[in-house]
Amino acid sequence: MTIYCVKGLILTMNKRNDIFPSGIVVFDDSSGEILAVDRNENTWKHECEFMEGGKYYVVLPGLINTHTHAPMIVLQGLVSGLTGFEWLRKIWYLESLLKPSDIYISTRIAIALMLENGITTFSDHYFYEEEVAKAVEEIGVRAVLAKSVVEFSDYAPKHSLKDSVDFAIKFMTKANGRITTMIGVHALYSCSIETVKESVEVSDNVGLRIHMHFSESLHELDYVRKQFGTTPAELAERIGLLRTKPLLAHATYLTDNDVGLIARYKPSIAYSPFTIMSWGQSIARVYELLKHEVPVSLATDGPVTSGDLCLFKEMKLAVAAQSSFYKTPHRLTPREVLEMVTRHAAIGLGLDSKVGSLEPGKRADVVVLKPSLSRSIGLYDDPYYTVVYSLDCRDVYSVYVDGKKLVDKGTITAINIENTYKDIYIVRERILAEAK
Repeated sequence: MTIYCVKGLILTMNKRNDIFPSGIVVFDDSSGEILAVDRNENTWKHECEFMEGGKYYVVLPGLINTHTHAPMIVLQGLVSGLTGFEWLRKIWYLESLLKPSDIYISTRIAIALMLENGITTFSDHYFYEEEVAKAVEEIGVRAVLAKSVVEFSDYAPKHSLKDSVDFAIKFMTKANGRITTMIGVHALYSCSIETVKESVEVSDNVGLRIHMHFSESLHELDYVRKQFGTTPAELAERIGLLRTKPLLAHATYLTDNDVGLIARYKPSIAYSPFTIMSWGQSIARVYELLKHEVPVSLATDGPVTSGDLCLFKEMKLAVAAQSSFYKTPHRLTPREVLEMVTRHAAIGLGLDSKVGSLEPGKRADVVVLKPSLSRSIGLYDDPYYTVVYSLDCRDVYSVYVDGKKLVDKGTITAINIENTYKDIYIVRERILAEAK
């Protein structure tokens, strides 16, 4: 057992939003538990065996990415300039060429990228999710996994609802509790209404939550309106989906009535501003949802649409997009968007008893930032502003999950990046050859 002490400006992100301008986070790599969050002057009270950080370092809870498709990183850059169903048709064809072993290789490099970006927990929705779980367990990160059910596609790999539920039950609490699971229904437009209703019944009976895409594009709005004569939110209420407290990705298009429904049931919303805006779609009504205490978090979505799996980018875009949409500066404040990748994200995934804030007794998922002095000028006057506006993924210095160091001085130690890159490039070349 080694007692680690990390010094710097501590943003605890707890309910009181405590800040220690010169503080210390103490944890050990054996239990993986935070032992203390204290002032730097009290360092003598703690039996520090390893110490890092200091003045101008920033210490945060590990960042939480609440919606992604990690294995898609192998397809990065192959589909652009399309949106909605057109984009999906092309991506599903490419995904039909993936083998389960490809998913494992791709997930490894996606996790490496997320770790380099300070992300310690991600919520994944994809095919062959057993391979994702294997990579998560080996590398040592935390994940909420859902095996994706897509019925209305000639190409997408076929998993049944039973497959998704069986996976969720089997892998719940795997990797020493670092893996939790959900049911992965893809969307209202890609699965039959009977399957969605059945997933609601299973959720009620088994206690598993549902992770799905929701009201993400104009194509979806048009489809649901033509098929059911409603909005996606109205349909979700009608079939009981909203009362199961699902994790809904995007929620881009909501009418005033829809906002009321979401406010009543309070499902978790994963907001991915870069993906949706780059798709040419609208800006979600996040500010209003937060006013109604709906648990909204930030997510990158998949690495094909997000490019770099960087939550710092999503925070900046969220501030700008919400201010522009509501024509009010700081409609989302820097503190609020930082909560959306820490404590509120943990709440949205049901992990708030473990992660999302730096507090004694919680898991030692810790990120240390080492920004340049030229971007740290306002750090001690307004640390939330400085982190959100001035810092980015390049500033990630160290990353710990369960007290174990997975990134050291900006370099990932958990896997061999060069070997993994060679492996994924072989997979990519095969896919490109088969796709011709």
